[in-house]
Amino acid sequence: MAGLLISFVLTLGLTISARRGSQSVKPSSVDFKRFQQGFLTVYYIAMTADWLQGPYVYALYSSYGFSKHDIAVLFIGGFGASMVFGTFVGILSDKLGRKRSCIAYCVLYIISCCTKHAKDYNTLMLGRVTGGIATSLLFSAFESWMVCE
Repeated sequence: MAGLLISFVLTLGLTISARRGSQSVKPSSVDFKRFQQGFLTVYYIAMTADWLQGPYVYALYSSYGFSKHDIAVLFIGGFGASMVFGTFVGILSDKLGRKRSCIAYCVLYIISCCTKHAKDYNTLMLGRVTGGIATSLLFSAFESWMVCE
């Protein structure tokens, strides 16, 4: 518990110190504010969708009758896809464009969610892989799009 408190105090101190030294100018144009509000709304929805799915996936796979080992392999497939694809997602976002990468996230995530209705193992694995790729896009393309604007 003491370690957590020390980490909190150090983090707070470093954050305050970094903000004092920052002389960055915040964009204040009306167009940027409009973009920011729309962006944050879409980003919030995307993050919420990702977080809401998490706690229920194991129970869903279990209700389909899969063993713990099969479920573990499904999870490894999704996390592995995220690990591999996460290495290249920045390059892809630069080539496709950040907005298109965000749209690709939406399409991949829709595919991932649709596969959850199937009880076929291979279909579920496809969904886990597309979900892993989508997660990599969620945690990189959206933020780089906001920074780029």
